[in-house]
Amino acid sequence: MGIGDARAREASRKEEFEDLPSADAEQEIAVRHDGDRMVYSAWLGDLEVAELRYTETGGRVVVRRTTVVPEFRGRGIATDLIADALDDLRRRVGRVSVECPLVAAFMTANPQYADLLDPE
Repeated sequence: MGIGDARAREASRKEEFEDLPSADAEQEIAVRHDGDRMVYSAWLGDLEVAELRYTETGGRVVVRRTTVVPEFRGRGIATDLIADALDDLRRRVGRVSVECPLVAAFMTANPQYADLLDPE
């Protein structure tokens, strides 16, 4: 394995996604993925306002919990974070198991994510 391979692997473990606000969000957020910590985080400027945590064991991903800083709740931030995280997980691993009730409710309300659910 060359240096370029190691850099590419490291880059894939720490990514940032810029997107337009969802219909529910009041402002644009940046979503960052830190594969070493197994977390997707939502940022407004230089302030981390939400995170989605998961575990990955033997290629199986389990979405554990989503948290939003209390004063930023109700702004659609969790919706944007969950959508971006699920889109990335679809690309990276294909299927996920969900323990987080917020993510489960999001997936129920957005059937385009139903294919992500691991049947086990």
